[in-house]
Amino acid sequence: KGSDAQDTLAGIVEADERFLKAFDDFVDSFILPHLKGVLSEAGRTREGDKVKFYVQRPPTLRIQPGPSPKYVRAHNDGEYGHQPGEVNFWMPLTDAARAMATLWVEVEPGYYQSMGSTKGEVVRFHGTSKKHYVPSNPTNSSRVSLDFRVGVQGSFDPDWSLKGEVGGHGRRQVEL
Repeated sequence: KGSDAQDTLAGIVEADERFLKAFDDFVDSFILPHLKGVLSEAGRTREGDKVKFYVQRPPTLRIQPGPSPKYVRAHNDGEYGHQPGEVNFWMPLTDAARAMATLWVEVEPGYYQSMGSTKGEVVRFHGTSKKHYVPSNPTNSSRVSLDFRVGVQGSFDPDWSLKGEVGGHGRRQVEL
């Protein structure tokens, strides 16, 4: 369960239909065609095949004000009830370098690499198998980011849940 502030922010995002429509348009126009291309290059689909995607909706909006000693510890998303058939997408909405609080992802055991993305860029990674974290924000700037996951047909079970999991994320099903 998240903090009261994060829960409040999640409720605001979930209630904003205009924001959610813009998010859906972004995912349908850019993210899913990109992901379908990656699947095709990997030999998982053929040209003309329809692929079913399960998009987290609403996405998670995160605000990390500074200066603050708070950080997100290194973790993989399986610890929070996510399954291996999901792909993570992270997009900073502010200059993450200015707040010195960007996403770090494990590229090999014990070695983390900064995603180094700038506002508006999107990073794709496998958060269930790769540990990731966000360091504390020592600056006077706030870091704002958006993250979401996409499940892929054949690798993602929309009915699966971790035993004892409460809540979870809503999903929007899209066939492309």
